[in-house]
Amino acid sequence: MARRLSDGAKTKVLRKFGINESYQLAMYLLDQYRGTILSCRYVIPPDLAQEESRAQLEGAVKVAVVDTIMRHPMLQVSMMDATTKTPSWIQLQSLDLTQHIKWLRIGEHADFEQMVQETFCAQLDDRFPDLSIKWPGWKLTIIRQPNAPIMEVLLTWNHPQFDGAGAKVFHEDFLERLNNAKNGAYDRVGLDGDILTLPQASPLLPAPIESVTSLPVDLKHLGKAFWEDIRPRFLNRDVSQAAWCPIRSSPYKTQFRAFFVDNTSLLAILALCRQNKTTITGLLNGLALIAFSSHLDSAVAPAFQSSTIIDHRRNLPPAPPDAPWARPDRAVGNYVTQLPHRFERDLVARIRSKLPSDASERRDLSVDLQRELWAASAQNRLEIVRKLEAGLKNDLIGVSKYVTDWQQTMGRIAKKTRQFSWLVTNIGVLDGNTSTRLSNTTTTSPSGSDTKADDGQRWSITQAQFGLSAEIPAAAIEISPVSVAGRGMCVSADWPDCGVDVTLGERIMADLERWLAQLASQS
Repeated sequence: MARRLSDGAKTKVLRKFGINESYQLAMYLLDQYRGTILSCRYVIPPDLAQEESRAQLEGAVKVAVVDTIMRHPMLQVSMMDATTKTPSWIQLQSLDLTQHIKWLRIGEHADFEQMVQETFCAQLDDRFPDLSIKWPGWKLTIIRQPNAPIMEVLLTWNHPQFDGAGAKVFHEDFLERLNNAKNGAYDRVGLDGDILTLPQASPLLPAPIESVTSLPVDLKHLGKAFWEDIRPRFLNRDVSQAAWCPIRSSPYKTQFRAFFVDNTSLLAILALCRQNKTTITGLLNGLALIAFSSHLDSAVAPAFQSSTIIDHRRNLPPAPPDAPWARPDRAVGNYVTQLPHRFERDLVARIRSKLPSDASERRDLSVDLQRELWAASAQNRLEIVRKLEAGLKNDLIGVSKYVTDWQQTMGRIAKKTRQFSWLVTNIGVLDGNTSTRLSNTTTTSPSGSDTKADDGQRWSITQAQFGLSAEIPAAAIEISPVSVAGRGMCVSADWPDCGVDVTLGERIMADLERWLAQLASQS
C-alpha cells in the first residue's frame, strides 16, 4: 500500500505496528522512556589499529554496518502516523549513514573509560530526531583513541525498532561481518559515499508474534487482568506493590550505575547457581529481594513484587524461507514479555529478621541469609521455567491484544500505584568470537608447526554493557546484566531520578556487587 506524503513523495506502508512496538512507542511519545544502549568493546586487528590506517578502519566499519543493515530489515525502516492509534512501518529509499555512524575521537591521554561512561549515560536520556523525519531509530557511536587496540561501539536505539536481544544479534552479526570482510573490499551495491540506496523490493519485516501464532487467554485470567486495570486505588490493598515509590513523570532524568564481574568470578557464581538450582537471573532477583528488604522499612514495604523480562523468540515459528535473518532466534525485532514475581509478607519478614541490626553497615551475607537467598533464587528460576513451559498461554502480550489506545493506557498506568520494586532483564551471553575460534581453529605454518589461524588479525569483543533509560511507570529500579562468553559479566541498573532516592539506588547496587564478590570467593 502506497501513500503520498505532504512533500509529494510516495511512501510504501509495510505493515502496522505490533503490540510490543505500539506499547514502546506510546511510552516514548509520553516521555516515559527514551533510549536503550548495548555497548561493546571491540579489539581491533593490529593492521587496522594504527592511526595511518584510519581510512581503512572506517571503511571496514562502514561496510560491516551496511552488511548488517541488509541482513536485518528493521534497521532499514521508519515509522508513519506515529502519534495516532495505528502507526505503521514504512519503506525507505535510502539511508544517510552519517546519521547512523558517529565517530567520537578522543585524545591519547584522555580517560577512555570515563568517556565511555559519560557518553553512555548522556545517550540514555537523548531524544531521537523528530519522528516525522524519516530515519530509522538507531545509531552507532564509536569511541576511539589514536593507535589504541580497542574501540567502544555504542548501539543506541528507540525501543519500537527492536529489543535488547535484537541488539545482541546486531553486535554479533556486525562482528561476524567485520571478520568476514575481504581486505580492502569496501564496495557494496547501493553504497555511494555515505548514502546507502536500499533495494526497491519491499523488505520482509519480522512479524509481530501475535500475527504468526496463537496467544490464548482464559476468561479467568482475562477477568483478573481487567479488574486490576480498572480497580480504583482505594480498593487496592495489595501490600506487595511498590507504593513506597510513587510514579512521578518529571523532571525526566536517568540515574545509571554499573559494575563488572570478571570471568573467574562469574564461573564460580555460575557453579553455585547450578548447585542451588537457579540461574544468574534467579540469583539477581534473590539478591535484590534481600537488598530491598534491608534498605526499606517494613512499614512502607511489607512485601514486594518484581518482574523478569522473557524473550519470546523461542515461541516463534521457523523464519520464512526468504528471511535474511534465517532463524527466529536471530530476528532483530520486538519479542519481549514479562513475568511477575511475588515475595509475600511472611518471607520478607523472615529475611528482615536475619539482617544485621544496623542495615547501614556493609556486611557480607550470613549463612542464614544465604539459605534464604538460594531458596528465593531457586523459586524464581522455577517460576521462569514454568512460564517457559506454558509457552504463550495467558501471556501479557495476549492480554494486551485488547488494548486499543496505547497512549491513553500508558497515561492511565502512570497515575496508578507502581507495581514492581525491581525488574531483571538479562539478554544473556554475547558471543565475542574469541574463545571458541581461538581454541578450535588451527592451521599449519610454512615451517610445519601448528599455529592459530589469523589469531592476531581477527576482531573480537571483550566486554559489553547493557542499559535502559528510566522507564517511568515500570519498576523502580531496573537491573540489566549482560555477559560476553569467556570474558565476564556487566551488571547495570537504572532508575528515575525523580522517583528513587539516589542513595537508595547506589546502596542496592553496592549490595549486589559486594554479595556477588562474596559468593564468588566462597565457591
